[in-house]
Amino acid sequence: MAGSDPQFSARVKIVRRVYSSPETGFGVFLASVIGHREQVTLVGTLFDVHEGDFLEVSGEETEHPRFGPQVKVASFTAIMPQDTDGIVHYLSSGRFKGVGPKTAKRIVEKFGLLTFHVLENSPGRLREVSGLRKAVIDALTSGIRQHIALRELTVKLAPYGIGGETIARIYREFGEQSLEVATSTPYDLIHRVRGVGFRTADAIARALALPLDAPARLAAGLRFTLDQAENAFGHLYLEEPVLVGQSARLLGVEAGLVSQALRSMLAAGELVSDPGLAERPVLTPLNDQLERWAAQRLHSLSQRPLFAVNDPDLPIDLVFQQLSITPAPEQRLAVETALRSRVSIVTGGPGTGKTTIIRAIVEVCNELHRSVLIAAPTGRAAKRIEESTGYRAQTIHRLLKFNPETGTFQHGERDPLVTDTLIIDEYSMVDTALQGALLSAIGASTRLVILGDRDQLPSVGPGNVLRDLIASDCFPTIRLQQNFRQGETSRIVENAYRIQAGQTPIAMPYAEDLDFVMLKVESDAEAVAKVAGIVRYYAQDLPVAGPDFQILVPMYRGEAGIDRINRLVQEQFNPEPEVFSRGAVAYRRGDKVMQLRNDYEREVFNGDQGRVTGYDPAERLLKVEFEGRIVSYAIDDLEDITLAYAISIHKAQGSEYDLAVLLLMPSHAPLLSRELLYTAVTRARKRLILLTTDDAVARAVGRSTPTVRKTLLKTRLLEAFGDPRRPLQP
Repeated sequence: MAGSDPQFSARVKIVRRVYSSPETGFGVFLASVIGHREQVTLVGTLFDVHEGDFLEVSGEETEHPRFGPQVKVASFTAIMPQDTDGIVHYLSSGRFKGVGPKTAKRIVEKFGLLTFHVLENSPGRLREVSGLRKAVIDALTSGIRQHIALRELTVKLAPYGIGGETIARIYREFGEQSLEVATSTPYDLIHRVRGVGFRTADAIARALALPLDAPARLAAGLRFTLDQAENAFGHLYLEEPVLVGQSARLLGVEAGLVSQALRSMLAAGELVSDPGLAERPVLTPLNDQLERWAAQRLHSLSQRPLFAVNDPDLPIDLVFQQLSITPAPEQRLAVETALRSRVSIVTGGPGTGKTTIIRAIVEVCNELHRSVLIAAPTGRAAKRIEESTGYRAQTIHRLLKFNPETGTFQHGERDPLVTDTLIIDEYSMVDTALQGALLSAIGASTRLVILGDRDQLPSVGPGNVLRDLIASDCFPTIRLQQNFRQGETSRIVENAYRIQAGQTPIAMPYAEDLDFVMLKVESDAEAVAKVAGIVRYYAQDLPVAGPDFQILVPMYRGEAGIDRINRLVQEQFNPEPEVFSRGAVAYRRGDKVMQLRNDYEREVFNGDQGRVTGYDPAERLLKVEFEGRIVSYAIDDLEDITLAYAISIHKAQGSEYDLAVLLLMPSHAPLLSRELLYTAVTRARKRLILLTTDDAVARAVGRSTPTVRKTLLKTRLLEAFGDPRRPLQP
């Protein structure tokens, strides 16, 4: 027993459950210490623990400032009941569906103290129990196997900081092989199980005495370094010296060992390099294939003949006349170039008439009795096209039609899209993988028209697609420069162009008729307080959870971060009762939420916004409405959504809001850039309120990082189009 020693080790009996979360495994239990009169409070990852259970527990004695003495459990082992009454209680504790006290008693009467042996080793013998239904036998057999596997997995992995949610995911991924995988090939967990990174897997491997220079460990470190570069920075490759150096620091070994491991992986085809390039890039085979194939596919599309728009009498002027629009020369040129090219690009900032060009292209195609499809990367962007043009638009994902049975898109090389013209807007948001899927679905007779703003932030996913396409000079590209949206009192567009040129935006005193307002603040606390005041002022006219009001913040963490502002706005402006909580996030009916990753089966995609409609306690499902469609989230899927009263500027790409409130503070310095501020300002349709300091604005405007992503698409395009600067690689 522990006295003054902070370490605790004892056998205990669970007396009462104070709190437990089946989602995370975290629990608080009151337990009596076997052989002593005292009771202790156990806290920690206590997955599948019930009242009446006997445990062998080790941990640390701590003092909670509010709840007093506690034992923080480091590990525990279940002690199975040693008498028939205990076995009956264990089986009927609620662990096993359909097994109540009467059923448990019949089973124990049949097998006595051998019950657990039968359940674990000869479950078929349960048929010997009179009156036991097959469904109960199946549930008990499956439940006992899962229970044992999860318990063993928890005992083994909990000391490495792996929580109940992640353990449950490991079990769902590997089933009864979970423990074997976790202990024999722990690095496989990194790519197969969300929530497990290199350091966690490495801690398991090191505890199993795997040497620092083990080939599996070195390979995992190299792959993880590349993955981090892709996920955190959007890079598709790293230069060989950079990759080796970063991996060596991660692994804590000499660079020579990592370099040797890299040579082995390159020889085995597990990674790819291009010795013909001076930067000596190293990348995954998938990323190499995506960029090479995209370049070859775009070259192939560009070389195919057009349908009969070579006629010099295209009805462009007639269409503009019907639309009651007098086009600028660059607008007319953009429409004609798009119609006379197999692949073309139109790029320009806000107010330069990209929407007008879409309308004109569609109407010309209608006059020629040619079909058109319009798509954009996000639902908000597609909806905005529909609202401004009157033509149907959809997301690229829905256009390509995901097939949940095969896990692929329905439209591809074998089943291409049937259309004469395909228009894709907001192409700056298209990442490398999505472009690959899109290009594979374009038919032999389809022209591709790409529109986007090259000065916005690059896509959330890896790659720098639009900038690479433009920089290659392989496609007819029209750059729109004339601003059609600016009026005498408008400042949003004017300031967007000032930011783009590296100039400080014009700040005007607050007035109701101004569309760009800059409010100076002294601290994060003052900025957050002003956000609350702004929300309170506008909430009656623009619902906080509605699509026309949005708070934009560069970072998630910190006093002026997205997470804190979301909690503040929810607490002050959503009076609905809490329907479900997960960790530090509580959801209420009416909450504005956002999807964080593409979910093809549910047909909700990264950046889609919805509203919580309720919670089904029987099925343990959170209900969210996305544009009139209800989507259900199981407990394990809730990390795919987040509160969205405040969102990141990256996530706001492709969307416009009547009112956008932007926080730009010195505490956001790591992410401040000209591209980020430009993208944020251009999200506002009618009014932008910027809360900032002079230093933060100066830092953002003065720092331009337009080409920081490491990609090879431009190089592959020059190869494919036969540019003399680069010989074609096999």
